[in-house]
Amino acid sequence: MRVPLPIGRRPRGGGILGVAAAGVAIACAGVPSSAAAFAAGHGPVGGRHGLPGYVPLWTLPSKAGGTDSADLGPAPAGAPIAARVYLAGRDPRGLAAYGAAVADPHSALFHRYLTPAEVRKRFDPAPGQVTAVRSWLAAAGLDVTAANPHYLSVQGSAAEAARAFGAAWHSYRVGALTQQAPPPGAGLSVPAQVAGAVLTMAPTEIGLPGSDGEPAAGGTPAAPGRAETAPVSPGRAGTTTPAPHAAGSAPAGSVGAATLPCSEYYGQRRASNLPPAYGRTAPYAGCGYTSQQLRSAYGVPAGLTGKGVRVAVVGPGHNAATPGDVARFASDHGVPLRPGQFTEIIPPGLDASCGGREFPFAEDYMAIEAVHGMAPDADIVYLGAKCDNDDQALSMLDELGTVTDRHLAEIVSGRTIRHYDPDPSPGLIAAYEQIFQRGAAEGIGFYNGTADHGDGSNCQISGECDPTPSKPAISYPAGDPWVTAVGGTSLAIGARGQYLWETGWGDHVAGLTPDGKSWAQLPGAFAFGGGGGPSDMLEQPSYQRETVPEALSQAHGSGVPMRVVPDVAADAGFGTGVRAGITVPPGQGLPPGYREIAVGGTSVATPEFAGMQADAQQAAGEPIGFANPVIYARHGASAYHDVTDHPLGQGVPLFAAGPVANQIPGSPTEPYVDTFGLDQSLAATPGYDDVTGLGTLTTSYFDSFRPCHQRGIGSGQAGCRTP
Repeated sequence: MRVPLPIGRRPRGGGILGVAAAGVAIACAGVPSSAAAFAAGHGPVGGRHGLPGYVPLWTLPSKAGGTDSADLGPAPAGAPIAARVYLAGRDPRGLAAYGAAVADPHSALFHRYLTPAEVRKRFDPAPGQVTAVRSWLAAAGLDVTAANPHYLSVQGSAAEAARAFGAAWHSYRVGALTQQAPPPGAGLSVPAQVAGAVLTMAPTEIGLPGSDGEPAAGGTPAAPGRAETAPVSPGRAGTTTPAPHAAGSAPAGSVGAATLPCSEYYGQRRASNLPPAYGRTAPYAGCGYTSQQLRSAYGVPAGLTGKGVRVAVVGPGHNAATPGDVARFASDHGVPLRPGQFTEIIPPGLDASCGGREFPFAEDYMAIEAVHGMAPDADIVYLGAKCDNDDQALSMLDELGTVTDRHLAEIVSGRTIRHYDPDPSPGLIAAYEQIFQRGAAEGIGFYNGTADHGDGSNCQISGECDPTPSKPAISYPAGDPWVTAVGGTSLAIGARGQYLWETGWGDHVAGLTPDGKSWAQLPGAFAFGGGGGPSDMLEQPSYQRETVPEALSQAHGSGVPMRVVPDVAADAGFGTGVRAGITVPPGQGLPPGYREIAVGGTSVATPEFAGMQADAQQAAGEPIGFANPVIYARHGASAYHDVTDHPLGQGVPLFAAGPVANQIPGSPTEPYVDTFGLDQSLAATPGYDDVTGLGTLTTSYFDSFRPCHQRGIGSGQAGCRTP
């Protein structure tokens, strides 16, 4: 039989490429020269073959790269270089085809997953390929300093690197260091004899911790350069810091004297001491929903707790207090950890704050607590990524590779590695997709948030993205067709845990006028909102073809349908946040010690959703794997809340008053009104939209994964649908 490969990428005129995988013909509409030159048969350039380029952020202007960098011009011939040469493997087309087939409910290979050993045997580089690549590098004068099945680490001079990759290298001032890399658009190439073996080349930084090219494990029992901790002990951490806040009071450690009361559920407390907004008294913003409230609102059946499922959380940095915080928070909320349930894999010397790149400290605590709250019986492993190597991108890739090499989990909650402008380079996409495809073949699904800056065109309050981008764009890897992209909502939960309403996440904030008698220019300035929209690099995957409106998929005006994000959504709102527990270290702008706080953003919506996927996997009794084909197969049923910006009707604004405790220093400490459902140029509309995707989960979603006999449906009857 023939089934469509559920990915789509440029070039636009790629046509149909038939490839054989385990006896099943897979029709692939367009394998890209931009993201996988080896698979598309990228043409020779003077007897050489072009590579998809990997562009480090530090080769770009500071506005885009977020670093203090500058191009110093052509590098001296003897300037030192370091790089990774990523390997394509023996059958890259077959890997993509197999990963697609096992995720497609209509395929004969559906859910016939491979073990990591089987993936290595079928798709890792052949010995002859590795030998050829090593010989070519040695002939150019480059030294291979480390190797694994994913890449070879090399060092040498700029002249030797130019000889190997057919392009001159430049020097870049990166902070106080000088680094070397080809300039963007340099046009990398390799000799024809190794063209099928090389995936891409990624320059790496010299002089930073961990920049010596030490590779990931590549399937070995323990990754070199990593320290795997003993399982985290269940129960409370041994602290004497303040207890969590009592019901109805502000969280312990609230910020500033102006902190106002907060609500345990939407509308519990009204800001009668503040001016009315939109003609009404504003409700106070939430104290942070508990996992019990979220499970109730999203309809997670009581018997589904993620039992038997493994979830990996991958993110930059690591707080030393996180194991104790996770244990304490779990115990305080009635879902204590059992022995061995939570473990960590942490590179030695990992900096909690990523040298200032993560502000003000790593977010591992809230992601782990969110997964555990939504799936209290699932096993969880946290993998901390180093903060060097091109703004974390390669380190994050290493950790994702560790998950697939060792099959540490079936569900992976990750973090954004590229915000909006610039686009991810084709080489970066190629390297990440290889890991995503390996995961799909093994039954591993990857979930990433769409970031917190709307369409990326305005950052007046958040200040974390480019305030003058060349165009609205989407984050990566959420925008990749092999990833489930999780957007954000603002969720109203009632006093009994019931779902009241939900809007697309888009917060506008207005403060008081100078006389304190009214609010200034409602709704105010854009603060935060879920990312979304079409890619201008990655074509529409087959699972979106019958669902995503043409007005969204062709918004760039190219006439070609493109990948649109998000796929699904969960609560992320500034005024409807999620509760988390953290020990704040001194010097972070907050009173130090353990406290419970309200957190938001798609970096918490993603582990929320990942936890609920663990519940759904328990219902299915087998790994869901790469989930997008089955997620979209449920569109149009009762599996999703169809979230819109106006759930109570046009002209009825939804809002809350603050401030309440927040973990981010610099957040408003004076009273404000937060108006929901205004996500810049993005809009949550009936049906699929570019803020919430298909929507948020309902009880029917979880029930739809149960085997037919558990739902009282015969296998031949209508309504019996495989996962």
